[in-house]
Amino acid sequence: MSPPSNASAPKVHEVAVKGFDSEPVAYESSRPSYPEDAVDCLEEHLGLRSGESAVLDLGAGSGKFTRLLASKNYHLTAVEPSPSMRATFADILPNVPILDGTAFAIPLESASQDAVIVAQAFHWFAQIETLREIHRVLKPGGRLGLVWNLEDRAAKKWVASLRDVYEMYEMGTPQYRLGLWKKVWQTAEAEELFSKLEDAHFEHETLCTEDLVWGRVCSKSYVACQSDEVKARLREQVLAILKSADDLERDPTFHELWKEGIRQLRIEPQSCPASARHLATSKHIPAVEFFLYSTAHFIT
Repeated sequence: MSPPSNASAPKVHEVAVKGFDSEPVAYESSRPSYPEDAVDCLEEHLGLRSGESAVLDLGAGSGKFTRLLASKNYHLTAVEPSPSMRATFADILPNVPILDGTAFAIPLESASQDAVIVAQAFHWFAQIETLREIHRVLKPGGRLGLVWNLEDRAAKKWVASLRDVYEMYEMGTPQYRLGLWKKVWQTAEAEELFSKLEDAHFEHETLCTEDLVWGRVCSKSYVACQSDEVKARLREQVLAILKSADDLERDPTFHELWKEGIRQLRIEPQSCPASARHLATSKHIPAVEFFLYSTAHFIT
C-alpha cells in the first residue's frame, strides 16, 4: 500500500507550519533534550535492536530526539514537513535521511518500520488518518512511541508564572497540555489498530539562563507567529518573571513517554533501568520519578 496523495490527506496545522518554519534556530538552540533514562526506557519498550531495527522519527523537527538514537546503529529515517527544520536537521545529522512528508502521508513503504517515534509533535496531528498511516508503515508487531517534554509548573513558582504568561498566546492550538490528542485513542478504529497506551513519567532538569528561557518561549509556534510588537511585550514580561526568580540555575522539565503496539496478544510486566526507578527525596532538587506499566507482547 502506498501513502495517500497530498491532495486527499489532511493538512498540517497552519500555526505549526508558520511558527516552526520561521524559528528553526531558536528551536534548535533553546529546546531541551531528553534524559538518558527516558530514552533507554523507550528503546527497551519499543524492542529496538542495534544494527537491526528500522526506526522512523516522525515530525522530527531539527532532530532533537533523532540524534539520541543516531549512535545506536539503528536504520534511522526522519520525516519532517518544514523546509527550515529539514535544513537544520541535515546540517546536524548529515548521515540520517530526512524526507519531506507529514504524518498524514508518510513517504515510506508499507510494513517497512519496526518502530515509529513521535517526539514533541503528536498533538499537532492526533487524527485517525495519522494512526492509519503509522499502522501502514509499521511491520507486524511494530510499535509506536510518543514523547513529550513540558515545563513543570508544580516544580518552581517562576515556571508556573512563565507558563501563565506565554500560554495566553496559544491561539486555540491543540497543545499537548490540553489532552485533546487523547481523543483519537478512544475511537473504535484506534482500538482495532493499536493496543492500549501505556505511560512512563520522568522529571528532568535542564540548563537555564535568561537567553535560553526566552529562546525557548520564542521557539513555541504560537509565539513565533506573533508580531514583533507582541513579542517585545512578552519578552518584558518573561524577563520580569526571571529577574524575580531566586533559583534560575536549572529549569525543571517534565518528560512523558507513551508507548503503543500493534495487535496485542498478552500483557506482561517489563523492566527498565534501575536508575529510572527513583522516588523524589527532596523538595528542593527534583529527582527522577518513573511510573511503569506493563508492556504488551505482540503476534507477528
